[in-house]
Amino acid sequence: MKVLVFGGSGQVGQELCQQLTEHGIVFKAPSHKALDIADDKQVAELIARYQPTMVVNAVGYRDLVKAESEPSKCFAINRDAAASMAAICSKHNITLIHLSSYLVFDGAKTEPYTEKDTANPQGVLAGSLWQGEQLIRERCSRHIILRLGWVVSARRYNLVNTILSQLKQNQEVWVASDRLGNPTPAVDVAAVIIAILYQLDCEAEVFGTYHYGGVEPVAESKFAEVLLNDAMQYDELPSEKLLVKECNQLDYLPSHLNARLSVNKIRDTFGIHAKAWRPAIAKIVKGFYV
Repeated sequence: MKVLVFGGSGQVGQELCQQLTEHGIVFKAPSHKALDIADDKQVAELIARYQPTMVVNAVGYRDLVKAESEPSKCFAINRDAAASMAAICSKHNITLIHLSSYLVFDGAKTEPYTEKDTANPQGVLAGSLWQGEQLIRERCSRHIILRLGWVVSARRYNLVNTILSQLKQNQEVWVASDRLGNPTPAVDVAAVIIAILYQLDCEAEVFGTYHYGGVEPVAESKFAEVLLNDAMQYDELPSEKLLVKECNQLDYLPSHLNARLSVNKIRDTFGIHAKAWRPAIAKIVKGFYV
């Protein structure tokens, strides 16, 4: 097995590179300074030169708000670069593992989304992710598209980092009680990718689209309470700083009330059981403060 990782400096990418090292798997993860993911020629030359058996695309434009004001950049990364990568992988008979998101759905369903549900992306970011998925399916038959829940870690912009930073700076934290999702630690996503890589290396014909998210879907407000309780072990934080906006999601976020994903297919196909997110969250909070 020889793996090429795009986006090795991101939330999932960093955790994946660490676990690839721990497993003794040969891999390469070019930095964004060394490689422009939007440059088709650079990507093609690197793949041809390195000759991986599998490519993991963990690159992604993920800023939900900024995407509305810079759609060209968003689509260039999430759609165009992904499509080009898929075509290159297909040319060399390489398997592509691509990370996507719950955002391809509109959030209106009352139950967790399955892989059979119809996508209905809302907004620029969601549209770019969905179009990227479609082009991958068209251009590379040997693909795994892995849709993820609320990806969280101590790195980069995400719900955990945002809330903890606001608490630490003694700012009020506004969270919604009607936004539901699966907190999904990046370290667990990396472990899922490792498990998939091993099965693909055994020539398992399991290509397609899969969902993964942490066990126990939760409201954003309840998730914030968990973070606050964990953070209070390391800092004196008044609970009144955590303000819950009842029955009305935050105005500055596009509407997406249900981000819950069903993880039955990935369990039944790969034997991958979703992990509880609370232990990983406790470690993230500790790492943030200590």
